[in-house]
Amino acid sequence: MQLEQTEQAVNDFVANILANGSDDQLFASGYLQGHLDLILQGCIQEQQDFTNFMAQMEQSLTLAYSNNELAQPDRLLVQDCWLQLKAKFS
Repeated sequence: MQLEQTEQAVNDFVANILANGSDDQLFASGYLQGHLDLILQGCIQEQQDFTNFMAQMEQSLTLAYSNNELAQPDRLLVQDCWLQLKAKFS
């Protein structure tokens, strides 16, 4: 997958949640969007590939979890949202 396609998939995913999502889904997608935007734009600027983007996303989320940035219930929401988004990439 090209990063431009990834960006479109992210935008479509978030737009769908904004239009149809629950409060929990809105929270989780909003949290993820901060990570996604930063990493995706960095990868595009540095002309990296999708594999690097995915690795950086996983690393960023793992670091956030290990820093206890989210309470356990919120972490589970974000993890579920990330899994749903990743499924859109395949």
